[in-house]
Amino acid sequence: MKYHKREESLFERWAERARHLHDSEDITKDGLLYRGELWFDGYCQVHKKANEEQLWSDAGLRLLVLTKELYDEDGWDLRAESGRVPSPRLTCRTAYRFFPNLELWVYGLMNIPDRKVVPFGKADNELRLQGFYENAPIARVNCKKQPDIRALSNTVLQKYIDNYSDLLKEQIEMYDADIILCTGGQGLLVQFLKDYVYPDLEQYNKHCYFSPSTGVIAVRQYHPCYNVYSRKEMYHDMITDYQSFLKAHPDLPRQR
Repeated sequence: MKYHKREESLFERWAERARHLHDSEDITKDGLLYRGELWFDGYCQVHKKANEEQLWSDAGLRLLVLTKELYDEDGWDLRAESGRVPSPRLTCRTAYRFFPNLELWVYGLMNIPDRKVVPFGKADNELRLQGFYENAPIARVNCKKQPDIRALSNTVLQKYIDNYSDLLKEQIEMYDADIILCTGGQGLLVQFLKDYVYPDLEQYNKHCYFSPSTGVIAVRQYHPCYNVYSRKEMYHDMITDYQSFLKAHPDLPRQR
């Protein structure tokens, strides 16, 4: 399947909708993350396109990350993201809270050997997390495609979700992910999935939801920059709930 071709078509229609609604036409491209060579583009360390479409098609477990929006003045292509600091030294990694947390959560959800969780102390190795995040089959989708440096209220987020719900639904369904990690929004992202994509989505515990008809698992988590709780607490609470869910549903996540 030509995922990137379908993504580009979707972005064009997103911009058309934005013009019609008098929203900003500066669209943040996102979706299936590039898995090619790392290089410095003059601003950031980014990845080139490679075999990510084939990796996704062949993956036994597909994970989609739902985020709220790009916190930046201008939109850019999130598919090229590396999570590393904006430096020509390609050995550097990010010092910000967002990616270390996101990498940790993704690693934990995609690595449950024999349904036993990887404890925080063993999982939290920055080289392991960075290497896994930059190579695993992962898609990342912003619910609000227009970037902004102002704080995004849930009221504004809900407005954008409603106004572009059909396009967002189409993008999510395109990837046919097994796990959808919903970050931030105080439950709005999970609610969107139930309202527009998976009507039978049921809550199992604080973090885990699932659709019996599709087998899709949704995991609710804080925004990766949230700092009220420690990284260890946020990881432990999420991964413990996920393990409990898997024990109760031995046929999930779906095996391809």
